[in-house]
Amino acid sequence: MHRPTWVEIDLHALRHNLLAIQRKVGPQIKIMGIVKADAYGHGDYEVSRILLKHGVAMLGIAILEEAIQLRDKGIQAPLFLFGGIFEEQIDDVIHYNVTPSVYDLKLAGVLSKRAQYFHKTVSVHVYVDTGMGSIGVRHDKAVAFVKSLQEMKNLSVDGIYTHCSCSDEKESAYTNLQISRFRDVLARLEVAKIPIPLRHMANSGAIIGYPDAYFAMVRPGLSLYGLYPSDGVSRDIGIRPVMCLKTRIIHIKEFEPGDVVGYGRAHVVTKRTSVATLPFGYNDGYNRLLSGQGFVLIRGIKAPIIGRVCMDQCFVDISHMQGATVGDEVVVYGQQGQESISIESVAKQLNTIPYEVTCNVSKRVPRSILEMRMESGLRQV
Repeated sequence: MHRPTWVEIDLHALRHNLLAIQRKVGPQIKIMGIVKADAYGHGDYEVSRILLKHGVAMLGIAILEEAIQLRDKGIQAPLFLFGGIFEEQIDDVIHYNVTPSVYDLKLAGVLSKRAQYFHKTVSVHVYVDTGMGSIGVRHDKAVAFVKSLQEMKNLSVDGIYTHCSCSDEKESAYTNLQISRFRDVLARLEVAKIPIPLRHMANSGAIIGYPDAYFAMVRPGLSLYGLYPSDGVSRDIGIRPVMCLKTRIIHIKEFEPGDVVGYGRAHVVTKRTSVATLPFGYNDGYNRLLSGQGFVLIRGIKAPIIGRVCMDQCFVDISHMQGATVGDEVVVYGQQGQESISIESVAKQLNTIPYEVTCNVSKRVPRSILEMRMESGLRQV
């Protein structure tokens, strides 16, 4: 590895989290592992490989390009496409054997005709909007929609799903309303003798707090990566973070009172100060709003960010620690010794969500994959 800034991805922690989720929902419930957005910044191929090895039924992605990338890397498992598609993408959906969401009859009709042309049967899942407000057929029109789909050739309606908008809230009446609406759709389909095997609704928040939303399959995303969607959900599931962002001290300099650090003279030194320069910045995904606000860990001690976070560098005050030197490992997100800086705490500081923090870690930051082998402990691959 040449870059002195990197992310460690602990696949043993990923496996641990998947098993914790499996215990939570029970053996009768299938799991779709969500690996969209490059597995929330963790690396879609390596994550997918572990999830499939340990029993997930499907993988969930958001855009067609993510599916193509996984297929090109050799992933042959069922891939479910959450995001909408355009007519010009349909041939690739069929070619790469992707299971799309259907929510529009005209688009479904084109999909049916192209499937007939290629002599293929396309598996589809119906997206029912129970209150999220995104793409999806309204819950009060879903049964009629499914009946129309059944008349289309070369389409197999294998799944039906909805999405929670408030499941990260404790005791959300709106989530219960969404569950009720989805149950009503399923009940009316049963009356119409239209069986659909894969019924799914629960994301990470619902997995933790709303067992009534489990149905036949659940869709963990953030919880797979050891993170919680909000402070409002229970933390008794026993997951642990998969990602740790690290860098190294590249330079140390002594500053005198009156000296300034960084762009805009944003930090003026008031006493003799030791400042370490770190070779990472906002182009690596470290938010510029953490200028003068964030912390990192060096030698197990928190060190404050001073001055403005630059595109490729930032600066920390190390005056309070002994022995810090060029080359020392620095933890940006994660644990070092007895101290830790959690991704959730950084998200809270930025008034955002953990999803955004992990997804923002740049592609230029290499991922170092850690795997567990019984005979040798953690190894880097």
